[in-house]
Amino acid sequence: MSSRLHLVVLELTGRCNLSCSYCYRRNDPSFDMFDTSLLLDQLSEINPYFINISGGEPLLFDDLFNLAKELKKNCKKLLLTTNGLMIRNFPKQNYKIFNNIQMSLDGDKTLHERIRGRDTYEKIIEAAKYLNGITHVSFLCTVGSENCSHIGEFARKTQESGVLPKIGRMCGFGQSSFSPILDPHSWMSILEEITQYGIINDDPLNFWFDEKKKSSTNPNKIVGGCTAGIAGVAISPELDVYPCVKLRIPAGNLKEQNLKDIWLNSPLFASLRDWHNLKGHCPSCEYVSICRGCRADAWARTGDYLASDPLCWLNGRGEQ
Repeated sequence: MSSRLHLVVLELTGRCNLSCSYCYRRNDPSFDMFDTSLLLDQLSEINPYFINISGGEPLLFDDLFNLAKELKKNCKKLLLTTNGLMIRNFPKQNYKIFNNIQMSLDGDKTLHERIRGRDTYEKIIEAAKYLNGITHVSFLCTVGSENCSHIGEFARKTQESGVLPKIGRMCGFGQSSFSPILDPHSWMSILEEITQYGIINDDPLNFWFDEKKKSSTNPNKIVGGCTAGIAGVAISPELDVYPCVKLRIPAGNLKEQNLKDIWLNSPLFASLRDWHNLKGHCPSCEYVSICRGCRADAWARTGDYLASDPLCWLNGRGEQ
């Protein structure tokens, strides 16, 4: 994996029309990114492959679609991450600018609305239908203790809706009934099931079920795994630059420092790019170059972003 900035997630607003108790942005200010001209100037120097517009809820951001046109000039692929509730508020042709639109679907109607709120499920299903033929659509299921037994149902619903299924890990944020998985071997079984259904997931530990990935280890450089500060960054409405959206330790701020300079010279990013800084069994694991664990979940649960992945079932030598 090169040091080129591959993915930039832009949180255009902290405002949201939902208030999920497990959200990683729950304590952040709720206002919009004001200086988009500064952002565009700095992105033009880097031209990442992906730019992912996120929030809060990005469809609350004024003039989103005109900004999207400018952002598209600075990347190969432009993505939108939304809870989906406002999709139908705008002409469907507006969404052609995006290469993919990702919406949240956390289970069947009863479970999803217990997690996300009343009257959210059907709006998301209808949003997917609305976008049919306009752009690619994916549903993301954030897996925690309450919905981990519903993966098969999620796979069937995405197939029925004609969208791409994706799975994400519920990290240790928030205090709610929707809690993260606690047992590493339970997470191993969940990832195995996800693999069997052919669902896309970017969890660093997913290499265990991919022989091609397992054979690509490199003793001298990072070639896969957690991308936080290594291939991607997140930029908040306040223009703080984070390693990823869930690892909310600032590496710098665009009002004070150039994005390119932050990317190349941040001490925080440097610490993430040297796996010898990791603690516990990670540095000695034969798979460290393709994994390194989820740095955000380590931080969320221990307060130390260099701690071992709390859901790793390995002992550092690639053995169970």
